[in-house]
This record gives sequence, structure tokens and C-alpha cells, in this order.
Amino acid sequence: MKIRNRITVVTVTIAVFLVSSDRIRPVNAKKASPSGTVTAIAPRSNSEPAISVVVDGLHSPRGLAFGPGNILYVAEAGDADHAGSIIEVRNSMSQNPDARTIVEGLPTIGDEGEFIGVDGISVLGRGANSAIYAIMGLSPQGTGNNVFGNLFKIDSKGSTENLTNVGSYDFQWTGDHSYLWEEFPDANPYGVLAVPGHIYVADAGANTLNEVLADGSVRVLAYFPNEVIRDAIPTCVAQGPDDALYIGTLALVDTFVFGPSAKVYRVDPTQVNLNDPSATPMTLWASGLWPINGCTFGSDGSFYASQLFTNPDINNDFDHPQGDVVQIPFSNPSVHAFLTGGTLSFAGGVAVSPNGNVFVSDGTAFVPEGRVVRLSSH
Repeated sequence: MKIRNRITVVTVTIAVFLVSSDRIRPVNAKKASPSGTVTAIAPRSNSEPAISVVVDGLHSPRGLAFGPGNILYVAEAGDADHAGSIIEVRNSMSQNPDARTIVEGLPTIGDEGEFIGVDGISVLGRGANSAIYAIMGLSPQGTGNNVFGNLFKIDSKGSTENLTNVGSYDFQWTGDHSYLWEEFPDANPYGVLAVPGHIYVADAGANTLNEVLADGSVRVLAYFPNEVIRDAIPTCVAQGPDDALYIGTLALVDTFVFGPSAKVYRVDPTQVNLNDPSATPMTLWASGLWPINGCTFGSDGSFYASQLFTNPDINNDFDHPQGDVVQIPFSNPSVHAFLTGGTLSFAGGVAVSPNGNVFVSDGTAFVPEGRVVRLSSH
């Protein structure tokens, strides 16, 4: 199912991010030209944030995460001519970023500008105990390739270890629970969050929130309710200031038909219903959003989500998606402030640096090359 075919046939998996090591291009103080009008519910200053290109020459950039030393990590799904990879960007908050590939050769699958590979990325720990966690989309059952669906870890020495195959587990789980959605079995683990003692995965195909335990076993914590027309499609998970989990959804087809339909659910991981994840208590924390492709919390306590597109005429103007990042105050989730006025292309992952700058993967699909940009003075 593909996004480009819009309503009648719509993808549930927008997971792309790769770069060939000889194609990574850190950009020194290069500014994108803001265009369009600011669309914001919350009043903001008259000046839009500066948009600086940090790295370009990327192929389907997806998840972003900061690690020790303020190093920014980027997941790339790849495309028809480039395998997937993970890159690190040092000095990302300066005018002289330095990028290099640390994992390459990851498989990717797709066509027509939309590819799936390594998607979510998260960093846990400091120093020698730090590790990068990354999730591959889809499943072995759906692709015939055992790498898809894998959760893997990269330690501080650069060694890679496969932890478990979340996609394989979820494909089987959805087959056993096919009454929940008409297109089951399905799986597309998309977002990952590693926090002390826990690893969580949002599966955009299974519509679940999962936890991967220390022994590699997987359990489903929550199933997210279907929308009016289609399923929820959870794409990301972030831990809030209250230690609860906040899960953003794509709600793609419903957005095409009804307007902004994406949601953010709050789930208390201590209150889940393991016997019936569809009965896990959850709160609708924010709604009326454009399709969410990535999310995180900043040091100011605000929730940030990348909006895949915000163009209300996307069905007739697909080449101008007007991607954006929305900021939602933790104390008032009804306030939605859009940070770029729809300046971006199709937006992917999002991360917030310790100094409060917002970073977003821009051109995550349907463009020849993507990039990572920094939003300053938001």
C-alpha cells in the first residue's frame, strides 16, 4: 500500500533512512529558504525560526536521536540505489557539523520513492555503557528477509548485536488477533525508545506498543483503536516528564478524508493489560494533528512531533506536502504551535538538542535526496 496513491491505496509504513558513506554531506551554515505561511494555533513571535541544513545527500532519512557528547544519530532507510545505514553527526549544533557512517549495508525495500528499512533509533547510557538501539521495519514473513523486523544494538565500540525480531513476533501476534483489523497479519515496527530498564517499540503495522525484555522476549502492552476509516498506525513513542509513554499516530487515510486526524495517546506502562492489550487503559492526550512521523520531548517539557505533511490540499498537490514540526506544551496539550509554517518537505524523525534546538529529517520519502535540518530560535 502506497502513500502516493493517496486514499484508495495508502501505505502504513513510511520508514526510510539511509546514506552511502561517500554521499554524506555536512553543510556549513547553509540556510534553507522559508516559504509559505505560518500555520499555528498558538501565537508565536513574528519571525520564523532559522532553518539550517546540517547534513544533506541522504536517502530516506528517518529517526533521529541524541547520544552522549551531544552526538546526533540518524537512521536512513535507503532507496533503490543505496543501502540503509546509520550515521553520526558531531558538532550538529555548530556551523561545522561532521558526519560519518557507523553502520552500512542494511537492507531496504520499496519503490516509487517510498522505501522501508531501518527506521526508529534511540540512545541509552553514557560513556562505555552507552548503546544505540535501532529497529528495522516490516517482518521476515512479509519480506522473506530475516533482517527486517530486527531490533539491534550498537555498543560504544561499534559492535552490532541483534536482540530480537519484533516484526516476526508482531506478525504472528496479529495473525492470532486478526479480529482486531481486517488486514492482519501485519507488522512494521517503526519507532523505538530505550530508557533505563526498558525498550519500547511502536509498531505501525500491528498498531501496537511493545516492550522488549532483557532476555529478548517481546510482549504487547497496548493495541491502539482503529480510526473511522482505517487503523491508527502508531509511529513513535516518547517518555514524558511524568514517566508515562506518549505514542503518536499517523492516521493517514482519515487525515486525507476528514482533515487532521492524528492523535497522541498517553499510556502508563505500569497499568497495561497484558492479557488483552486492546483493553489497556490509555488517554487521548492530543488530537486534531497532521500525520505524525516522529516524536520526542524537549528539556522544556514540551512534546514535539514531526508532521509528515500539513497541506490541506495534499490530494491535489502531492508535490508540496508542507511538512512541519508541532510543539505541544505538556501542561496544555490543546495548544499546537507549528514551527516552520509548512516550509519542509515530507518530514521524518525529530530530536531536540540539550540547548533546545529542534532537528528534523526532511525529505524522508518521494524526493531524490533528503537532509537533516536544525530549527533555531523556536
